[in-house]
Amino acid sequence: MPQKTPRQERSLEERLEFKAMMGRINTLYLGASVLILLDLSYMSRFWTQFEAWLSMQQASDEGIRPAPEAARRCTVRNIHNAPIEFKDSLIKMWAKKSYLEAYEVLSAADVTVTNESDKEMQLPKILSINKLVKDVTY
Repeated sequence: MPQKTPRQERSLEERLEFKAMMGRINTLYLGASVLILLDLSYMSRFWTQFEAWLSMQQASDEGIRPAPEAARRCTVRNIHNAPIEFKDSLIKMWAKKSYLEAYEVLSAADVTVTNESDKEMQLPKILSINKLVKDVTY
């Protein structure tokens, strides 16, 4: 995805491409393997938690469901100063959350995001993800 840098703004074409990707990025984490590089700030950030939760879900004919441990698509690696217990906390926090519970947690004020519009765009997708998965699986 084209990123904005302090020295250079995105072109019009890059902005349009970025907007289109942002509209669908959440579906990537429903099927891809995810490497979680867990640091001290991970548990407070919107995108990292959203991606972790999606990687611990699976599609079914009933919609999105927490994946059994063997079917989770994430590998967690602690980095920097993150204590080993953070891995267990992350999994405990997200592995069994329904989409409604994930929405509640991620919409909280203490879940930070650099660009608030990202959070505003992605939160409604959590509420519609169950229907999307049902529609795709059948």
